[in-house]
Amino acid sequence: MTERETQMVQEALQYYGFEKPEISFIRHNENITCKVTANGNDYVLRIHDPVEGFSLKLFEQGSSENLIRGEIELLLHLSKTAPFPIQKPVPNRRGEYISILSFGVPAQLLQWVEGKTLFGEDITQYAGELGTLAAQINSASEGFEGERISYSYSLVRRMKSELAVAGEKRHLTQQQVLMCSDVLTEIEHIMEELDRQPNSKCLIHADLSTENIIKTSTGLAPIDFSLSGYGYRAQECGMLAFNYENEEDREAVRIGYEKASGVEVKQYHVRAFGIFSFLAFIAAQHDRYWTEAWFQDSLLRWADTLFKDLGTVEK
Repeated sequence: MTERETQMVQEALQYYGFEKPEISFIRHNENITCKVTANGNDYVLRIHDPVEGFSLKLFEQGSSENLIRGEIELLLHLSKTAPFPIQKPVPNRRGEYISILSFGVPAQLLQWVEGKTLFGEDITQYAGELGTLAAQINSASEGFEGERISYSYSLVRRMKSELAVAGEKRHLTQQQVLMCSDVLTEIEHIMEELDRQPNSKCLIHADLSTENIIKTSTGLAPIDFSLSGYGYRAQECGMLAFNYENEEDREAVRIGYEKASGVEVKQYHVRAFGIFSFLAFIAAQHDRYWTEAWFQDSLLRWADTLFKDLGTVEK
């Protein structure tokens, strides 16, 4: 860790009164994230101090602190309803779930979920199980009404505006901007269709990457609900399915989700929302990555495959 990161971690832990805690740095992106071992227990410390260039402003239309409080409320809700382990929030010595550090930076401590992430594993064997997990998350979140991100038409409009900005900055070509905007327009049409259907909306995790799924002794469990919000079942299913490149695996995710949720999800909607996850990444992070060769290569590959392939799936 850098000197600044170390200072913030030490300041945060003072709120909990641990004696000689062991600290293991995990990563620094949206949060400084560490594993903390103290008093015979393991915890996750998260300090909301985004690394330079990392931005979620596209999603955060309200106060970031209110969204963090909403995430804490959701985790407390899930700790009572979910059939899988949850990183339950831990109060500080004042009985508060958020500790405000120097310069107004919020920190939170969560219980540790024992296991290993699926990152780096061959996840083909988990496709159906992941579909089931997504449905369980959606079901366990029922009844929660706290402040979370809204995956709505307004977000799609903000994404279109940000992609136009990326074109003006020449981070994307005008052809790429047009292609991305056309897909987002189709996403709006799908939202309109789903809005007319019962039970198509729910609270979704929205970031079920392999880094955010833990293989525990009792099965798979999700972590990091920072991007969770009110969206569509097809969105959850599609964004998860596109962890896979193979169409057979994506279909296994969709079928697993349908069986566990009892809600039909169209293949076309899965593909559209899978592409939506790539568009969200481009819109949110183009400022940070546009000079990277892998980013430009990815744009070309996605344009030539994902975006064009959408029209090949039956609506």
